[in-house]
Amino acid sequence: MIIEVAHDYNCPWCWIGIHQADYLEKEFGVQFEFLGYELMPEELPWGEATAVPEVTTNRPKTPSRMDLAYLASNVERPPKGIQPKRMRTHNALLATEYAKSVGKQSEFVRRLYDAYWLEGIEINALENLKLLAEGIIDDPDALLDSVLSKEFESKVVKFDNDAYAAGVYNVPTFFIGGERYAEQPTAVLREAVYEALK
Repeated sequence: MIIEVAHDYNCPWCWIGIHQADYLEKEFGVQFEFLGYELMPEELPWGEATAVPEVTTNRPKTPSRMDLAYLASNVERPPKGIQPKRMRTHNALLATEYAKSVGKQSEFVRRLYDAYWLEGIEINALENLKLLAEGIIDDPDALLDSVLSKEFESKVVKFDNDAYAAGVYNVPTFFIGGERYAEQPTAVLREAVYEALK
């Protein structure tokens, strides 16, 4: 069984999603195909984050949606603040499509997630993509040529309009048994895979 997952590397929910995929692969023996859904294509300007208003009352701290997502999925939060800011991912997603074409998608996707979230590497930079491909891709130069020529441009879906037209509103979105599961806890994905395999 192959499960498609709409993802982008710079999304914290997708950091959880890659761990969920690992868990499901080990438990059920399913495989994953990662589909590039680019959250911040060149056409979209970077927005400014809305300032969180200061709370002046004696209000207890509450967990955020992100806090709850980490807890519900039993995934450790990556180090804070080391990830490159405002990094676009188009080159990384094109490189992933090349890796997919040579049968090395799983290893390459996991390498890029670890590089970005745990090591703070700008995975969209061409020189870094080449270095990260070494030991996984037989010909890293061919991977770079593929990225530069935009060989797999048609495979990368851009937010917002194209993604919405494809039925993807959040990443990760897991496509399991004809249903879409967006930003769901591992228990929900596990049950969906179990039912689909029946």
